Amino acid sequence: MPNFITQSSVYLNAQRQLEMLPSRDRMALKILAITLVLLILFFAVWQPALAYMKDQESMLDQRVALLKLVRENSAVLAAMSKAGGNAQQPTLSSQQLVSSVTNMAQRQGVALKRFEPSGESELKVWVDDVAFDKVVTWLAELKARLGVRVEQISVEKQEQPGLVSARLTLSS
Repeated sequence: MPNFITQSSVYLNAQRQLEMLPSRDRMALKILAITLVLLILFFAVWQPALAYMKDQESMLDQRVALLKLVRENSAVLAAMSKAGGNAQQPTLSSQQLVSSVTNMAQRQGVALKRFEPSGESELKVWVDDVAFDKVVTWLAELKARLGVRVEQISVEKQEQPGLVSARLTLSS
């Protein structure tokens, strides 16, 4: 121990009091001190570490499930894209594109947060907190029925499993 602690009056008084106790009481006090240190270690170190580990395992399970969902649906989208890619769809005007995209989103249960036309036949769309399955179904239907292509997409997972927020650039 540092010298300033062993020389303090509080430490010296506590040591004198300990030496005056019977040997059984000193042993009980030592056991109590060891028990107290172990309890502090358990509640201050072990239990929070265990809770953190469980949270991380849960988060990993959610991310694995989302990755599996994305992989499964990417194959479906690729197949639909190849199948529908041969048919010639007429190019939609900016107004027709906005109208068609919003109507189809409403039918699929995809709430558009924001959208803005970009150029002659492009539309930028933002969706928040929507089920990933609904977004994929909506995009597949846009491609199949109207020939609307996804030019650019950015998808972020949300706290709740299965929900995503996305920013898309669609074109006809």
